Amino acid sequence: MGTNKKYTVDFKEAIVKKSLLRGEQSLEGFCRDNNLIRSNVTRWIADCGNSSSMKINKNKQKYSAEQILNIISETHSLNEEDLGIYLRKNGLYSHQLTQWRKDILLLMNQPKVQVNKVDERDLRIKDLEKNLKKKDAALSEASALLILQKKIHLIWPMKKEDEES
Repeated sequence: MGTNKKYTVDFKEAIVKKSLLRGEQSLEGFCRDNNLIRSNVTRWIADCGNSSSMKINKNKQKYSAEQILNIISETHSLNEEDLGIYLRKNGLYSHQLTQWRKDILLLMNQPKVQVNKVDERDLRIKDLEKNLKKKDAALSEASALLILQKKIHLIWPMKKEDEES
């Protein structure tokens, strides 16, 4: 039979900190390595999250670019423990922070595109589009003339040369 162990508050807080900094390890693996019951650890994590010192801001809103930049600058120099506390306090996840950093670096490393710069390809495309419009107009005009010619022949049939002689 199981025994009811009484854990101190300090022990629970230490386990919660350790569990939140466990990295890629699953919670079940963490509990097995520390000889703890998973339900206890999840309850301790929930209790810690509900305490007034660690209230989670559960805004599901999207962050503006300025807010993201502020968050990245604030968390840049934090150690893992402080970073974990900051993320929980603000309702963020480490993968969001990592993705935001990657996105910013990707945007900063992209070559600058000058919008007003016109190169040879743009001029060629413009010329080809102009020619295409002219040919399209000529084709529609020729098509209209052919249709009119057919209608004229239906209304006023032309005499064949054989009939004239």
